[in-house]
Amino acid sequence: MSAEVYKLIRIAGSDAGEFLQGQLTQDMERLAQTGSLPAAWCNPKGRVISLLRILMTDDGYGLVLPASAAAAVCERLTIYRLRADVSLEVADADWTCLILNTGEDLEQLEKLDLRPGQEINACRIAHGLIAVNIGIEEQCVELMGFGADLEKAGFQATSPAPPDFLRGAKIRAGIPEILGDQAEKYTPHMLNLDLLGAVSFDKGCYTGQEVVARTKFLGSSKRRLMRYRTGGTVAVGDKLTDGEKDAGRVLNVSGEDLLAVTPVEMRDKELFVNGVAVTPVAMPYALPDS
Repeated sequence: MSAEVYKLIRIAGSDAGEFLQGQLTQDMERLAQTGSLPAAWCNPKGRVISLLRILMTDDGYGLVLPASAAAAVCERLTIYRLRADVSLEVADADWTCLILNTGEDLEQLEKLDLRPGQEINACRIAHGLIAVNIGIEEQCVELMGFGADLEKAGFQATSPAPPDFLRGAKIRAGIPEILGDQAEKYTPHMLNLDLLGAVSFDKGCYTGQEVVARTKFLGSSKRRLMRYRTGGTVAVGDKLTDGEKDAGRVLNVSGEDLLAVTPVEMRDKELFVNGVAVTPVAMPYALPDS
């Protein structure tokens, strides 16, 4: 898999860190300790425009996000820079993301001190590259960087996995993706971003912060990201019901596994999509009590 699945927005300039601090849900001051963090960019109503991963780069910062959204997000972010010393551009095709799940490729990462821990979103950085653990039920690591750094490190993937494998691994790890018309429909809490370490509640103001903080301090979100399994055919955007009333729509799907934002009060209930039952499956991380 290559940059056709993900792209990198490069952000540089003396005001780049402050600019991102005022736009993203993540605390940029934590980045110096970790080198990479998950985050979201919200609109003023606290609805998620895009999910992304922040990286530190040699000349500033990078935002990793779905290729289909990169150009539009870059253009829209540019509007907010005003007179700040910030430059934004989508990186060229030399930047890439490989999905690794075989023992041989993971052993290469081990030798390069790039194999991340087993927890969700664990990462390792070395040789100008970053490796992030996605898989919980299976081995799945995202290796990101520029082709020149991959070559310099001597890494050559023997059998990188296809996009469908990554999609399934993310679903089974309870990690959502926001694509196309799903943008600006969900708050970070609805997508469990507070549980995935993608939201800071201690930083200052950022776009949408008031709504996100209110949900946190009221202590509840009536809808949450849930995982389900089905024996039928399900597509992104299909409607879920409890047999009588609507319960949400399918957010992400891969084979028999799917994620959907549904009412917390229904978290243990069997639901239906196109008349076919979907059964709730436990997330690999703890959900708040209903």
